[in-house]
Amino acid sequence: MAKTAALVIAHGSPDPDWLSLVESAVRQCQSELPTRVAYLGGVEGRSISDEWKRLEASGAKRIVVVPLFASAGSNHVTEIRAMLGLEPWPAWETEQVRIPVRARLLWCPPLEDHPLVEQIVSQRIQELSSDPRKEALLLVGHGSDLPGGQERWEKLLRRMTFRLQNRYAFPAAGYATLRPDTLREQALLLAEKGDVLVLPLFVSQGYFTRKAIPARLAELPYRYNGSAYLPHPLIADWIGQSIRTALVTDLFTKRSVYEHGREKTVEMGR
Repeated sequence: MAKTAALVIAHGSPDPDWLSLVESAVRQCQSELPTRVAYLGGVEGRSISDEWKRLEASGAKRIVVVPLFASAGSNHVTEIRAMLGLEPWPAWETEQVRIPVRARLLWCPPLEDHPLVEQIVSQRIQELSSDPRKEALLLVGHGSDLPGGQERWEKLLRRMTFRLQNRYAFPAAGYATLRPDTLREQALLLAEKGDVLVLPLFVSQGYFTRKAIPARLAELPYRYNGSAYLPHPLIADWIGQSIRTALVTDLFTKRSVYEHGREKTVEMGR
């Protein structure tokens, strides 16, 4: 194996269709690096520790890590960073374990509001909208009940809500999270302004998009098709772009270290 490899990390699911969507996106990402997929849980033999050991055992000295998660506010992203030694161990109980990291690690930011992600959300809006002047936009994220996590989620949701409302000239727009649960409250407020378009910011369809969101909106008027980021082809483009950006950034970082004679740690996009 080449000395540089990439590891895409996703949540994991017992649903083979969910896993297939992730694996397909990685296959299509057009990266020249050997690229593997690891899961936080739910997939036997494909844990982050398993895949990390395989890459290092195959000779990888530098590994680009691409977290396929919607937001840096995700509790799981914090866990993964702690597992890889990028953050102190989380204060809450977790089943995860520290991973002995020998290879040079290049960390990429999660999806957040990357321009390609915003293109996906814009397309979803166009699929639901008939006349934005008579509609209200409601973005829905998972959210977090831990210190710092919800603040990051809300910053992301505010940014996307502001830009998308301006782009489509919705008379009203807002955002909600499932944790803490603000969805029904926000939907009721927006229903006074127009037909509510509900857009979930989730990596793939599953329990939250198919059951949790519709259950919380029961008996309310709204438009919703449950579409998530996958299987949109732009997710494959995002993975490939994240890997390339990490490598270019690392090249310039090492050049800076050489020119200035000092160590410098850089995480991509941070």
